[in-house]
Amino acid sequence: MRELPYTTPEQMTSSMRVVTGCMLALLGIGSVMAYSSAMVDALRESGPGGVLHPLALHLLKVAFAMLAFLVALRAGPRRLFALARPAWIAAVTLLVLLLVVGARRNGAVRWFGVGGTSFQPSEFARVATILMIGAWMVAVRERAADVKYGLAVPFGLALVPAMLVFCEPDYGSSVYLLFMAVLVMWVGGARSKHLLAAFVPTLVAASLVGWFAFPHFRQRIEGFRNPGTDYQVTQGLTALGSGGVFGAGLGNGMGKWGLLPEAQNDFLFAVVGEELGLVGTGLVVLLYALFLWHGVRLLLGMRSRFALVVGTGLLMQVAVQAVLNIAVVTAVAPNKGLPLPFVSAGGTSLLMLCISTGLLLGLARAPEEDPQLEARWATSLARRGESGV
Repeated sequence: MRELPYTTPEQMTSSMRVVTGCMLALLGIGSVMAYSSAMVDALRESGPGGVLHPLALHLLKVAFAMLAFLVALRAGPRRLFALARPAWIAAVTLLVLLLVVGARRNGAVRWFGVGGTSFQPSEFARVATILMIGAWMVAVRERAADVKYGLAVPFGLALVPAMLVFCEPDYGSSVYLLFMAVLVMWVGGARSKHLLAAFVPTLVAASLVGWFAFPHFRQRIEGFRNPGTDYQVTQGLTALGSGGVFGAGLGNGMGKWGLLPEAQNDFLFAVVGEELGLVGTGLVVLLYALFLWHGVRLLLGMRSRFALVVGTGLLMQVAVQAVLNIAVVTAVAPNKGLPLPFVSAGGTSLLMLCISTGLLLGLARAPEEDPQLEARWATSLARRGESGV
């Protein structure tokens, strides 16, 4: 760990404000666009009297996510290190329960039904896995380059929830979780050749199983290989292209009239392009770029190894998810149901991303850790790992 941060305290404060501002701006855009894309369905189902229901429901989700953000903001390295193992165990337990009692939708079991809403454990599992592997890599910092301590154990910790998510089935989320875990392991000191030797064969094996076992997986790959055969992607591109530079105007898009599936969720970026044009989509991309740039500045000012390793995972999951969502909507990547961070209407994703941002900022504002305290953390977790995680 370097002796001095590369980011000054003044720059840290400035970057924390920018990251928070970008998150709030994206939440605001998401609230407006999610309502715009869902109002047609609300009008059909409830008539004029229920047209504001989607907006009220989304604002309630945002309020709950912001409350969780404020709570997460108070968590520093000490608390997160202590919570890493219980959070991982809770995530695995939820994923196992999901396969037993979860609600089946569109041929997959990915959600718990809770009253009139739902909860997706894979979103929580990704954050919990980042925390757990970050804590482990700090615990074995002197042995992170070893195959056993720097690869076998942390990769196994990631593989357990990834396999459970894969069984839902959800190929994309399982690979995404595993990729984020590998990234955290790499930042924590694992060797690149070890990570590639583990991740690439696992990815190939998962792809082969997905191809032969999951029809929807084959359909999405075929849709990517043959543009025009995936109806959802085709309609998304049509919506983006029809918006031009300034768009058709807020609320005037046609995709939400039953033409574009999941308009308020995974393909909300297409609705932004249709109604607000290149100006709107450019603003969204700019906000993500600023979020990432200032997030990296925060990482360069982290005052403990644990904060740096975990903070990298928390930040990059937002950036990678944004890139993947936009890549899917623009037909650069195969179709995968990942929501646009802070913008799409998915409640669990919104909640966990706001929590992740709060944790990132909490790590950034934490005072420098006592090296002896961090060493005691490492010794404690290493002993637990050797006796069985």
